[in-house]
Amino acid sequence: MLNLSEYRSKADRLADHLPWAALVAPGIVLNKDGSFQRTLRFRGPDLESATEAELVGICARANNALRRLGSGWALFFEAERTEALGYPNSHFPDAASWLVDEERRAAFEGKVAHYESRYHLTLVFMPPPDAQARAESTLVDSHYSRGERDWRQDLARFRDET
Repeated sequence: MLNLSEYRSKADRLADHLPWAALVAPGIVLNKDGSFQRTLRFRGPDLESATEAELVGICARANNALRRLGSGWALFFEAERTEALGYPNSHFPDAASWLVDEERRAAFEGKVAHYESRYHLTLVFMPPPDAQARAESTLVDSHYSRGERDWRQDLARFRDET
């Protein structure tokens, strides 16, 4: 989409190797190849303690949400693991609750390291090529007028889908 060779023929800077071109809307990046990108951070349930039925349900819900995207999409899932900073301070109304929490604190502060996970999902959408858009506009009533791409419409579609 962006022809940078007009300005410099040799890719010698970090920016020349990165895919990002511009921030076109809050949280949405336009890449140099014409695709749109958005990254979401999320925390999911504890899957280690989930039953098999719960895992099947979670997979079915995730599949139902992601399969609606259609073609032209790429999904990148990343996990970031950081060491837990410490056990949170707590105050309890009775001694029994305090005692249970103290046992948990002792187990947490043992010799085993504890980690917290943060997950990131990056959604990338590549709009159809211009030739496909022109063919579509001749065969089907679409949002492309005169066969020209409307990038605002593609951006609005990406924003609505994500």
